[in-house]
Parts: sequence; C-alpha cells; structure tokens
Amino acid sequence: MPPDGYTAVTISDEVAEKLTQIMTEHGCQSYGEPIESAVDTTLVQEEEITVQQLIQMLAKRADELE
Repeated sequence: MPPDGYTAVTISDEVAEKLTQIMTEHGCQSYGEPIESAVDTTLVQEEEITVQQLIQMLAKRADELE
C-alpha cells in the first residue's frame, strides 16, 4: 500500500518510457515531478477532472511529444 496521501496507478511500458524521456529532458528526479506538473497545469482549468482523465491526458501529451 502506498504512503498516506499517495495513490498507485498502473501505466503502460510505453508511457513509462515517455515519462522517463520527459524526466531526463527537464532534470526531474522522479515520475512524480512531471505528473505533478501536469496536475498543476490541469488545476488551472475551470472544470474538475478525475484521476483517470488526468492519466489519459498525460498519456496523450506524452504521445504528442514523440
């Protein structure tokens, strides 16, 4: 079980690879940093989204970076 305040998600190997590329390009130390950035960007939007929608948005964005 993850520590309090955290939830676990499962991502595909392809998305994990893309997150690793993002981490390397931006000097991130963990997967959490690019994910946190995506969350912060999303929170600026007026409509509320679910965690699943956020994960899908992150995966789509990672695909676009390719």
